Amino acid sequence: MLKINHKKNISMSKSTTGYTLIEIIVVIGIMASLTAIIYSSFDGSKANSRDQQRVADISAIQLALEQSFNKNGVYPIDLEALTIKPQNATNPFISSIPKDPSTGKKYSDPTSTNSGYFPMSKSSISKDCISYQLWTTFERNNIYIDQKKGFNATDYQLPNNLYECTDTMATPPIIHKKINASATVSPLVYDVMP
Repeated sequence: MLKINHKKNISMSKSTTGYTLIEIIVVIGIMASLTAIIYSSFDGSKANSRDQQRVADISAIQLALEQSFNKNGVYPIDLEALTIKPQNATNPFISSIPKDPSTGKKYSDPTSTNSGYFPMSKSSISKDCISYQLWTTFERNNIYIDQKKGFNATDYQLPNNLYECTDTMATPPIIHKKINASATVSPLVYDVMP
């Protein structure tokens, strides 16, 4: 008699639903590339946003400077004077001097390297500031770039016979930084004058 083996031939087949190492590496590479593109785009928009904030800050300070000039006939030697309430006024010209969005330093801070206030007078010994230059440095090229680049820091006498308006008798002495208009200055300097 012939015996038939009814045992099923069970073979151990491996599942083919997993991913190979190459496929995983390719997916990770694509995700990393997309993340880098999105991050760089986001980082650029954050820099543009900070530059827009700088323009708004400079405009607010400039408005306060013009209000001060209309009341006093001169611009202040120090921007902090704008935060003091003038006589017979209900409010100061500006509540506080804005801070640079990336460094956190006030635009009036003498240690700031990317912004400053530069008052001018008609005499080298006068405290009567009749003009000024207010400036900041942008992070990126944009439509607000001012190509004037400020004044040359090597000359004490400025164009149109204007001088740096300082108060050396103050404690500590108030001495302002000039913008160097030479070719070494960043082309991203944005400066305003009255």
